Amino acid sequence: MDILGFSEKILKNDIPFFNTYLRTLNKELIHIEKNNTEYKSFELKVFTDNFVFGLPWKDVYGEMELGDMFQVLAHIQLTFIKSDVYIRGAISLSELFMNENVVLGPALIEAYKLESEKAVYPRIILSKDVEKVIAEHMGYYVEQEASPQNRTFLIDIDGFYFVNYLYVLFYDHQYSEVQIKKELLEHKESIIRNLVKFKSNFKLFDKYSWCARYHNFFCVNNYATEFPKNKLDKLLIEESLISKSIRRIK
Repeated sequence: MDILGFSEKILKNDIPFFNTYLRTLNKELIHIEKNNTEYKSFELKVFTDNFVFGLPWKDVYGEMELGDMFQVLAHIQLTFIKSDVYIRGAISLSELFMNENVVLGPALIEAYKLESEKAVYPRIILSKDVEKVIAEHMGYYVEQEASPQNRTFLIDIDGFYFVNYLYVLFYDHQYSEVQIKKELLEHKESIIRNLVKFKSNFKLFDKYSWCARYHNFFCVNNYATEFPKNKLDKLLIEESLISKSIRRIK
């Protein structure tokens, strides 16, 4: 994973951004360490804006491990976005060596290439090998729509699977209805701030528009399903803020 627009922040010496980034990063490192039990044995390396996670499989199936990976990556994405720090990345599957000083292996190369060339938007995409594993896991269930993988991952319009990070709000029932709504409102506010800020920069505006479309998709297809009596109007991002169209010269 890496941080969207980090190089530009360095060139501009954006001290407030780096203070926010470091404060949020420290918060997440504490969260990861707290949850990094013998059953969640992550290895993590951070270099400026680059994050490398390694997670060994304890059996041939890897379903629990991918579930653990979803939880930690989704939590990081959501926490950072609420601080206006947007992440993109990729998950790959192969041998990987990590120690205190070295990270190497095909998994790292593939994840880097996918993140830098294919992720494009603030999303964490999956390699084709990971997609196959997800399909195998879903095949364990009589009703595939009832499988956790059906909710923790989505397929984007370009065909890439990606981490449905907002679903962490429903995962393991850790959040109350009030907390979920609060988190979604904070997520919405961050996206709107950036849509307004970068409305004249189409390259960046397009990335935040993707976030807005994903936010609305989640609210309609997850929040509304879970809480059908609640109104969505305050949670959704208005289409007028997301779309751009051809216009006349004024």
